[in-house]
Amino acid sequence: MKMKKITSLLLVGAMTLGMTSVVSAEEATKIRILWPETDSTQVDVIENYIQPALAEQFPDIEFEYIPANLNQDSPLKTMSAADDLPEIWYTDGGSVDAIVAAGDALDVSSYVEADGWLDENYNNPSLLYNGDAIYFLTPGQNTYYSPVFYYNKGIFDENGIEVPTNMDEFVAACQKLVDAGVTPITTAQWVSSYSLIDGIIASADPEAFKGLNARTTNWTDDSVKAALGYFDQLKTMGAFTADIPNKDDATAYAEFQSGKAAMIFTYSWFNGDMVEENLGFEAGSFSFPNASDDYIQLIFEPRKGNGGGYTCNADYDDPELLVSILKVMLNAECERHNANGVSTNYIVENPAQPANDFETARFADYDRAESQISVLEQGQMDGVTIAEFTTLYNMLLSDDQGYLSENFIEEFQPIWEANTYGPAE
Repeated sequence: MKMKKITSLLLVGAMTLGMTSVVSAEEATKIRILWPETDSTQVDVIENYIQPALAEQFPDIEFEYIPANLNQDSPLKTMSAADDLPEIWYTDGGSVDAIVAAGDALDVSSYVEADGWLDENYNNPSLLYNGDAIYFLTPGQNTYYSPVFYYNKGIFDENGIEVPTNMDEFVAACQKLVDAGVTPITTAQWVSSYSLIDGIIASADPEAFKGLNARTTNWTDDSVKAALGYFDQLKTMGAFTADIPNKDDATAYAEFQSGKAAMIFTYSWFNGDMVEENLGFEAGSFSFPNASDDYIQLIFEPRKGNGGGYTCNADYDDPELLVSILKVMLNAECERHNANGVSTNYIVENPAQPANDFETARFADYDRAESQISVLEQGQMDGVTIAEFTTLYNMLLSDDQGYLSENFIEEFQPIWEANTYGPAE
């Protein structure tokens, strides 16, 4: 059994001149919080909202904040094996299965269900459950985040390119940029891994994507192969900037900002960063190009109970304290999101309104979409499948022109068949 982290009152005894006096000194409670240092939004959340809120609400607790990149080489499994997980950590989708199986994650359901707190504070509480348990608390902003292409309006205008409305137009626009000596697309590895293949399939053949999501279609299906043919066209024409398998958000943004790429593919939490003041040019945006009635809006909401929030260590001796800390963190994070016009599953007093034209356009996409479906890596892959998918996808995205979708499908299909997650609910 893992040793509990015990907070206690230390009694110090001293005896002088035959008289004994007992002096009690309270040892400061220490709480470590591992947080996802993945982008400017998370840095803002932790430094300007969560840290001040916890300092105010828990002045007698000493907090240690541990930044970590949970998108690549997540340390959670290693820390779990070494019995060195912090008191609170952010659970990513790739690690949640192993963390839960190891018994590391505290089931907070009984604490948050008490007095109706959960139902009173969430629009859709069911998204938090993993079976009958709840292993993390999250604002649920990912319900409203979606993959998006931001583009340099000046470059598009110079080359006579209109915003594409289907995948044929998108590929043609990229070819036109390549012919003009402009690299069309930059993106971070994890963004691309989570949603580029998904978006191409969902745009080219919505029914094929629904079939994958429902586990009624395999990757060897002709409709899936045909959809991924668009990826092959993009790769072989040189539509992507170099070394995307090793690229992070900041590097991709810098390439877009400097004009090295006409478009950046990322998530809509970058809406606030795409202003002319930051970029030096005017940007536009569009979701995956599909103007038809069967348009699917991809979202970043994990499968129910599958990571994406803060988790308490099951071996800590005061679970009520950890849950109370989580609630303060939750409120603080939602304050940040709401202040930036980002909607959340967590109920706030004055819900955010679209903060800019990008947000307005995104909400319009939500309204016009036939359905909102989570990306496959979040919604339909267990931890082992995610790891294998990432490895093979990096090969597909690499500069190796001999590795195309046909190779990817051949290697990934058996892994997909062994995937333990069932059909989408």
